[in-house]
Amino acid sequence: MPIPFRDLGEGEPLGVAGFLRFIDEPDGRGIRGALFIMSARGEPVEFAFTRIKLRSGVLWRQGHARSSSVSALAKALFESASNRADVVFSLAEETPPAVFSDDIRPEIPLCRVASRGSVSLAPTEETQQLSESLTLYWTNGVPPPGSVTAQVVELLAQRQLLIEPFERAAMGIQEAFDS
Repeated sequence: MPIPFRDLGEGEPLGVAGFLRFIDEPDGRGIRGALFIMSARGEPVEFAFTRIKLRSGVLWRQGHARSSSVSALAKALFESASNRADVVFSLAEETPPAVFSDDIRPEIPLCRVASRGSVSLAPTEETQQLSESLTLYWTNGVPPPGSVTAQVVELLAQRQLLIEPFERAAMGIQEAFDS
C-alpha cells in the first residue's frame, strides 16, 4: 500500500525568474556576466555566461565605459537565452540605472534589486519597498497585484530567493572562468 502524501507544488502558480550578475575581473580589464534562470521554486532552468573587455580610455565619461560594457553583456546574455523568464532581476550595485533606461528597453518586467543603502535611480524607474532592507527598482513599472510577475516576486520573497540566486550566479561565473 503506497504512503499517502500531498504534492505541495501541485496547483502552485508557475513562474520563471532570471538573475543577471556582472562581476569585474580581478585585473580590472574586463567584466564577467551571467544570466541564471530558475523556477519560482528555486530550481535551475538555464545558465548562460560571457565576458567582455572593459571599454576604457580617456575619451569616456566617468562611469560610462562600465555602463556601456554592462549593457553589451546584458544584450549578449539575453540573446543567448533559450528560455523566457517572467521577470528579470539584477543587482542595483552592479547595474547602472542607464543600462535599462537608456541602452536596453526590456519587453518583460525587469528590476534592479538593492539590499542595502541608496542607489542611483533612473527617471523612468519605479520603487517598490519589499522590506526594510530590500528595495526593487522596476524599469517598466511595478507589476500589478495578481499578475504572474507579482506572484513570482511574492513566491521568491517568501522563499528568501530574491538575493540568494545572485550568489549562485557568482559561483557559476567563478566555476566557468576559473576552471
